Amino acid sequence: MTKARINKYSLFAGAVLLSVNTTVFALDAPHSVFIPVIDNAHVFANFTHDIPAVLNYFTSSSEDEIIDFYEQRFGESIFKERKRDRLMLTFNNENKTIRVIISQQNSKRQVDILVDKTPE
Repeated sequence: MTKARINKYSLFAGAVLLSVNTTVFALDAPHSVFIPVIDNAHVFANFTHDIPAVLNYFTSSSEDEIIDFYEQRFGESIFKERKRDRLMLTFNNENKTIRVIISQQNSKRQVDILVDKTPE
């Protein structure tokens, strides 16, 4: 009788451990989106754990330096628009649409980056 009870508990404990291990594995699975930032970036918002992803930072780099930085990484922008003193660049890279928005904030520039899946 004791032996049967130990086997039942062992089976139950094994199922619990398997369940816990599966849960931990699911939480540890990397789903982060990598968004490159310029060297002197001061990141103030980073929501890159999944798509759609958003990253915001301040930089002392010029608008041209920021544009060059992202064109080197994502290729030539497919769309450029300046609206209300903000420049928006749109890139398509690796089945993702990347929007880089650059705006003047006092003596710095704010860079907002939004990454989403490219519509098929």
